[in-house]
Amino acid sequence: MIEKVLWVMIGCFTVSCLTLPFVGRIWVGEIPVLSLLQFPKITLAGWLRTHLVMPAITFLGFSRGSFSPDFILARPFALAIVYLIPLIILGFIGLRNFRFLDTRQRLVMALFLVVAIVDYVCTLVFADGRFLTIY
Repeated sequence: MIEKVLWVMIGCFTVSCLTLPFVGRIWVGEIPVLSLLQFPKITLAGWLRTHLVMPAITFLGFSRGSFSPDFILARPFALAIVYLIPLIILGFIGLRNFRFLDTRQRLVMALFLVVAIVDYVCTLVFADGRFLTIY
C-alpha cells in the first residue's frame, strides 16, 4: 500500500519538476494552465508563509522589522514545511516497517526522497519567474 502511494507521489513530483520551467508559457485566457499543477502545494505554502513562518520569524527574533523582508525570508521555510508534511507521515509509516522492507521498497523510498528534494529546489528556482510568479 505505501509503495503505491510513493509511486503516485513520485509521479506528481516528477510532473511538477518537468512543468515548472514552462509554467508561464501556455495560457488559456487569464490562466497559466501549467500553474494549476502547482496550485495545491503553492496555496498551502502561501498560507503557512503568512500564518506560521512569519510569526515564528518574529518570535525567534529574526524579523527585520518590515513585512517585505520577512515575507521573502519565509519563502523557503514555508515550502519546506509543505514537503515535510507528507515526508513525516510516510516516514513514520515506512520506518516502522523498515526492517521488513525488501531492497526494491527501500529503493522506492530513496527515489521518493530524491525526487521530492529536486522538486523543492525546482519550485524555489522556477516559481519566481520573469513573466509569472506563482510563489
